[in-house]
Amino acid sequence: MLSLAKLIVNNLYVHTWLFKIDDEFNGRGHAYLNIDLVKPLANLRKKPIQIGEGLIEQIIDILTRFLPKKVVIPMKPLYHSWAEYLQAFCRVGGVIEAVPTCLSNQMASPSIAFIVEPDGAVKLLGSVDRFSAKEYINSGCFFP
Repeated sequence: MLSLAKLIVNNLYVHTWLFKIDDEFNGRGHAYLNIDLVKPLANLRKKPIQIGEGLIEQIIDILTRFLPKKVVIPMKPLYHSWAEYLQAFCRVGGVIEAVPTCLSNQMASPSIAFIVEPDGAVKLLGSVDRFSAKEYINSGCFFP
């Protein structure tokens, strides 16, 4: 919770945070939090704030109360609740990423595959742009 609280405090302009479980693929381990739907966090953008330990503790308290209700888990058949998702996230590991504001639900996930050879040479293998039918769940790819 502390890491997420620090991310939020240092990036108040970010509207959505994406959680990704390390060993999942095709969006199976994704969950996301829209800060705009957590009123106490959204209100932090409206007034000048003093960043410090007190604010971080306040955000941790808000997150503890609101995450179970406000986090969206697209793959409900795999993770039925925030507690179940969080348990897998902590057991396996994962990352929390800021979602770009301009992210479109249709196409906005370019990926590049490359290999770094033992001699340091970099070889491009290919590139794709993924698209989603459901938020953060890959449905397919467009290849150039």
